[in-house]
Amino acid sequence: MFVLKAQRRGAGAKAKQLRRAGMIPGCLYGAGIEESMPLQMTQSEVKRLLKEKAKGGRVTLDVEGEKSTALLREISCHPVSCQVEHLSFQKSNDDDTVTSTAQIILLNKEKIPGYIQQVLFDVQYKTLASNMVEKIEIDLEGMSTGDSIKVCDLDIAKNDDIEILTDLDSLVVSIIENRKGGGPAETEDETGAEQ
Repeated sequence: MFVLKAQRRGAGAKAKQLRRAGMIPGCLYGAGIEESMPLQMTQSEVKRLLKEKAKGGRVTLDVEGEKSTALLREISCHPVSCQVEHLSFQKSNDDDTVTSTAQIILLNKEKIPGYIQQVLFDVQYKTLASNMVEKIEIDLEGMSTGDSIKVCDLDIAKNDDIEILTDLDSLVVSIIENRKGGGPAETEDETGAEQ
């Protein structure tokens, strides 16, 4: 499991000053913690974390040598610069029931002849912490124009240990005709904007 190193943050430490010093503020709450524990992490640690984990990901949080398992609950970013400003973690044990999200990742997009219209980018679910799913990979190879995938078609929806909270009939991705004719597949979001 990914290990993130953090330090306890003093009560008087101001977020802006921390960020100027190359630190990112955060907090840990949950089982066995009476009050939210203020934390700070280096920007390099946070960058390393976000290369591996998305919101809802499970990590080992190493706070000055004291390790605990936690979920990455919130990632707050600056509205203009998009730089990370704050991270929130929820402590969890393997037998805790948690609500989380699994990120949807499309594979082999370059092998599709038409436009890839991705409507859903994550699936919300409830399960024991030990059964968590962080990523849902969908292999598009072999799909053709007119094909589509719904939440109910995903492996996660067929797992009896996981309760899907997203509507099972929700469209995840569909392949539509390439209006430009030829060329590699391009991805569109639900608004039709090309990515």
